[in-house]
Amino acid sequence: MLRVSTIINIAMWVVLLLAWIPYTMAVGFSDPVSTEVRWILASTWVMMMLLVLLRIRRGRPVLG
Repeated sequence: MLRVSTIINIAMWVVLLLAWIPYTMAVGFSDPVSTEVRWILASTWVMMMLLVLLRIRRGRPVLG
């Protein structure tokens, strides 16, 4: 179940990133929505990297 959740989380992050890039190009980098999405993307990226580091340190597979 954790593997499926991780894959879904990464897929949703990629979809949000791919939707955010053209939106930011259309409305500008300082738009309030763009700023909020940027914080969401950055914070979830940091949490995913911490999870990867923790799982590597414990010797467990990253996606499972």
